[in-house]
Amino acid sequence: MAYIEFSPLVKKVNLKPDGVQEIVLEVRGGGLAGKIDALADMIDTHVNVQLEEKYVAYKVTINKETQAPMTEYKVDEQGVVHEVKPAFEQEELDLGLPPELVPTEEKDEVLERRTIDEFIASGLAPKFDDRSYDFFNIISWHLDGLSYLKIASKLNISDGQLTQDLDEYRKRVAPLAEKWDEWRKDQEAKANLDHTDTDEDKGEDNDDDGEGAGAA
Repeated sequence: MAYIEFSPLVKKVNLKPDGVQEIVLEVRGGGLAGKIDALADMIDTHVNVQLEEKYVAYKVTINKETQAPMTEYKVDEQGVVHEVKPAFEQEELDLGLPPELVPTEEKDEVLERRTIDEFIASGLAPKFDDRSYDFFNIISWHLDGLSYLKIASKLNISDGQLTQDLDEYRKRVAPLAEKWDEWRKDQEAKANLDHTDTDEDKGEDNDDDGEGAGAA
C-alpha cells in the first residue's frame, strides 16, 4: 500500500466541467524529497485525503498602552498551567481602579496545531463547563490515526460539529499550550544539560583513575 505524508500549501480550488473539482496543492523547500516516486504511483488512483490547517489562529487581549497580555500564565513543576495577575493589573487592583478603565485591544497570534494537540493529549489542558466533549480522548484518538469522521461517529455527532467545537477549544487553550510548550522545551534542555554534566564527570573520574595508575 502506497503512503506518503507531507505539508502542502492549498493554492487553488477550481470547478471544472462535468462537476469535477480540482484542488491545487503546492509544496516548497524540499517537502516532497524522497516521496516523488510514491506520489507518482498514486496518479489516477483513488486516495483518502484529510486536510487540516497546520497553524491555529487565535486572539489575545492586551493592554493597549503597555502591549502586555491582560492574562498571563505560569507553569508549575508538574507542567500545570496557572493563570496569574500581571503586575500592572495587580497595581490597578491595589489602587482600586476598575478593570474597565484599562484600554485594551485584540492581538492576532498563531501557534502550531501539533503543539496544541500535544498539550491537550498530555491531560493538562483545562476543561470548561460549556464544553461537553472529552477533548483529551478526541485528540488522543486523532493522534493515534483515527479520522474525525470516525471519531464523530463514535460520539454520535456530525464531523462538522466535531471539528467546529474542536477548533473553538484549540483557540481557547492555545495561550496555555504556548506557555506549556516553553516549559516543556526548558525541561528538555535542563535534562540534556544534566546528562552532559554527568558524562563529563564520569570522564574526569576516568582521567583521575588513569593518572593514579600511571603514578603507581
